[in-house]
Parts: sequence; C-alpha cells; structure tokens
Amino acid sequence: MAEKAEKAEKGERKAEAPAAGHEKAKAGGGLLAKTPVLLGGAMLIEAVVLFAGFKFIGGGAKPAAGATVTLADGKSEGGDKADGAASDKGDKKTVEVQVLDFKAENKQSGRTFLYDLSIFVVAKSQFQEKVNSAIKAHDALIQDRVRTIIAESDPEKLGGSEPGLETLRRQIKYQLDEIVGDGVIDEVLVPRCIPYAAGY
Repeated sequence: MAEKAEKAEKGERKAEAPAAGHEKAKAGGGLLAKTPVLLGGAMLIEAVVLFAGFKFIGGGAKPAAGATVTLADGKSEGGDKADGAASDKGDKKTVEVQVLDFKAENKQSGRTFLYDLSIFVVAKSQFQEKVNSAIKAHDALIQDRVRTIIAESDPEKLGGSEPGLETLRRQIKYQLDEIVGDGVIDEVLVPRCIPYAAGY
C-alpha cells in the first residue's frame, strides 16, 4: 500500500509540474513578449524628439533676395526704372580702386607658375580718399602680402577648383583690412588671375 501511495504521490507531482511550468512560461516569457513593445515605444519617442528638433532648428524655408537687372534702356526687368534700387540703399555709391597689377610666383605643385594678377577693391565713395592714400602709402607692403598669399596657395584654389577665387579674395581682403582699416573695403575683385608655366 505504501508503494501505491508513493506512486500516486509521484503522479500528482508530475501532473503539478507541467501545470507549474505552464504558469512559469506565462509569467517568465513576458520579457521576450514585452521587448518588441518596449523597442517600438522607444522608437516612437525618438521620432517625436527628432521631429520636434528639426522643426525647432530648421525654422522652415526662407525667401531668397533676387538681383535687379538693369537693361540698356535704363529699365529693370520688371519694366520700372532701375533708380528704385539705388534709392533703397540710401544712395550709397561705391567706387572701384585698383590695388595691384603685377605677377607673382607659385611653386606649391612642384612646378613653377607665374600668376598675372590684377586686383581691385570696392569701397563706399566716402572712403575713396582713405583707400587711395593707404594703397599709396603701403604699396610695397600690400605687394609683399599678396605675393606671399599667391606663393603659399594651392594652385587648385587659384582658379582650378575655385573659379570664383573665393579663398584668394578672402585672404586678400583680410590683409587689406589690416592695412587700410576694418569695414572700409566692401569687396575684393580679381578681374585677372592668369597662370603661366614658368620654364626656367
């Protein structure tokens, strides 16, 4: 009889064991079941934060200002007189002053190039005398600074990859601002920058 009681007891334990395992699977398997929900929630929060950040930083599209093109008959493209553009700026006329017309050497690529340069500056007409006198007083200094800029520049920046010579203009403007005075020169113009291979 004791054997029967032991067998019955073992049978009950076996019956309880699968039922307990089934309950543990329901309770313990929740981590794997909850992971996709947690990841989805985190991705949703991240999307909201990114959207709000782009809205805050971007600020939307901004209108671009257009240029007024003056035709030969004195009218702008819209048909009205082009005088409106000058009156909008408060009749602040600008002048172009020649700074240099010389040749400078560059050996940065391993080959010697001679650059034929012509440099002008654009300044307000009220500063014309100041610019002219500073250029005359510091002619050798200006030539030295520009020659140094040309000699140290990568030939690609002197017309190769930058057809507008933006780097050269910026560097020359910085040097001229140091010599003439900050805020006097509006823009540097380089109408001629022709490289010649030097064969010596």
